[in-house]
Amino acid sequence: MSYIFKMSTITKNLSNCRRCRVSTVSPIKSKRRLNSGSSNVVDMAKMHAKSIVMNQWRLINELKSYFSKFTNDKTFENALNKEFAQFLQKVDPKTYGTDFMRYFTSQTEIMPKKEENKETKQEQSRLSLPAVLSGLNINIGNNKEQEKKDNLPRWKTCNRVVSNEAITSRTNQVISALALAETDSTKLRRIEDLISHLVQYPEAKHNAVKEGGIRTLLRIRESTKEQNLLCALNVAFALLGHADPVPGVGIRVLSIDGGGVRGVLVIEMLRKLQELSGKPIYEMFDFICGVSTGAIIATLLVLKQKSLDEVVDIYKTISTKIFTQSTLKGTSNLVWSQSYYDTALWEKLLMDQWKDKLLIDTRRNLTVPNFCAVSAVVNQSRLSAYIFRNYSLPCKVQSQYMGGYNHQVWESVRASAAAPTYFEEYKIGNMLLQDGGILVNNPTAVAIHEAKLLWPNTPIQCVVSFGTGRTVPNPVEPSEPISTPISSSWKKKFFAILDSATDTEGVHTMLSDLLPGNVYYRFNPYLTEMLDIAEIDPNKLEQLKRDTLMYLRRNEDKFQDAVKVLDQKKPLTKKALDWLNLKKEIYGFNQSIS
Repeated sequence: MSYIFKMSTITKNLSNCRRCRVSTVSPIKSKRRLNSGSSNVVDMAKMHAKSIVMNQWRLINELKSYFSKFTNDKTFENALNKEFAQFLQKVDPKTYGTDFMRYFTSQTEIMPKKEENKETKQEQSRLSLPAVLSGLNINIGNNKEQEKKDNLPRWKTCNRVVSNEAITSRTNQVISALALAETDSTKLRRIEDLISHLVQYPEAKHNAVKEGGIRTLLRIRESTKEQNLLCALNVAFALLGHADPVPGVGIRVLSIDGGGVRGVLVIEMLRKLQELSGKPIYEMFDFICGVSTGAIIATLLVLKQKSLDEVVDIYKTISTKIFTQSTLKGTSNLVWSQSYYDTALWEKLLMDQWKDKLLIDTRRNLTVPNFCAVSAVVNQSRLSAYIFRNYSLPCKVQSQYMGGYNHQVWESVRASAAAPTYFEEYKIGNMLLQDGGILVNNPTAVAIHEAKLLWPNTPIQCVVSFGTGRTVPNPVEPSEPISTPISSSWKKKFFAILDSATDTEGVHTMLSDLLPGNVYYRFNPYLTEMLDIAEIDPNKLEQLKRDTLMYLRRNEDKFQDAVKVLDQKKPLTKKALDWLNLKKEIYGFNQSIS
């Protein structure tokens, strides 16, 4: 390295360098030399270029001969060649032929000189190998992966920017290849190519639909019964924003509120609904939405299709591991990371439960309905909701809420249940996400909005909304004196704002006024005591269960009415219209029959 550091000193004395006097002569002398004859200048330039090439190759050959004494590994020799090639590329061409190269190679005169003896030439061609190795910064002990990474050209290490024209061309090729596929195995490969392309470039969806992607997929589905092919088709339809007609009279929507451990009472109400209908929850609804604890229950019950008993066991296990923590540790965590509980442990438990599965990949199961989880973006100028979806919206359809499907399942749960002060915020890209309950603790309106985007011309058949408990307000008796405090504390103000932000009954009141009574059903039990979202006291949880069972007995008729509405079958005339619309879409007719 000492030789390289002397470069600045060497370049200052280029005018005194006998070898480089050709490049540093004064303008007057240069003019005289040109007047004496242009042929000398051309010859000098040719010999100068020749000397540069000879210097490079002489150094490479000397290094090869030197290291061949220690190893016969050609891999190392190739790596050395690449290292030296990169080194030469970094050197300014102006320094070739100067004193800088003299430190590495033998002296080569630009002007012809008398021949010297061979011994002198060999001594002059000796290399200063320690300086060369330090200049090249070669570490012989590096592993092969690091060498491979360092040897990559710069254009391969930089992030590639793909033009819209290239994406469009690739989309057209994928759709054309899919249309020409004949065997089931070939069709499956082409569909997987389409899925990978759409996941990598979501903007390609519009061009894929324009080129007849949905029509081609419908034709393939109509002519096959192969299970793997049908599963891949289901994912492709979800990515293209295509939703099949609902099996019932209209759209059936399920919504689950947030509320921490109080989600246990939601599981008991779902059990009641399932017992009355005789069907699993994921078969009773076309669209399911959850926030916070509701997202946890929905992903376990709908995406993983666990039984209710399994969901209860998982729910209690996770709650016990997370919320069992000393006050001292929790306080220190709150100071340092703004989260009372161990966020790293929370994430690990979620990863263990949901693994590395993307939301869109859950649609490979043909029985999984459309699902979304609600979170809140808190680092923008205005608090806004973010929707984690296992579907894509149709072309030219825009939701009122930001969202995406290219997320893992555990991420949707983590972000939707990131309650402030309980857990740390979750970062995705340039967004900071917190518990969706701080903005939309009753996601029923969000669920209806998203469902209508998927089936715009289909009426709402039934909406079932589950709350996580409420308490009876304490009215002030007329005989009691009313005190008028001068001011309220900061604590009271904070909880007043929190209650108004997480209020669930306001949405319920609005929807009960807008939707008919035989369409909208809200189940939200009254509790003896409103429990904290991190409560794990067995006695209080048992009281919570007793309150739920009491509520179920009192509302038996309401549950039965909801099940009857959910089980309404589609009439034959409507089925015939759906079949006609399917045929028109397959054969390219745009106008649908309603």
